[in-house]
Amino acid sequence: MSTSFAGTIKPYFTAYFRAHMLNFSANFDLWDPKVVEAAWPAIYNQISGGSMPTPLTPPATYAGTWDNLTQAQFLVDFQAWKTDGYPP
Repeated sequence: MSTSFAGTIKPYFTAYFRAHMLNFSANFDLWDPKVVEAAWPAIYNQISGGSMPTPLTPPATYAGTWDNLTQAQFLVDFQAWKTDGYPP
């Protein structure tokens, strides 16, 4: 099974996460596959280290938060996307 940014990775990045990161940096658009590819090591390290995604307001009941299973699956999918050559 191959991965793609549009079908595999982008769905993890909710509109809330995208807006949050654009507030952090106008050039850090989580819906842009080239931006995410360029930041792949930093994103992977932040998520695998547990510092991202940061807690959202309201807390964990918010639909955009990740539980431990979602975080673990993201890391698997994110690695596969890289291994597959970052397909769009």
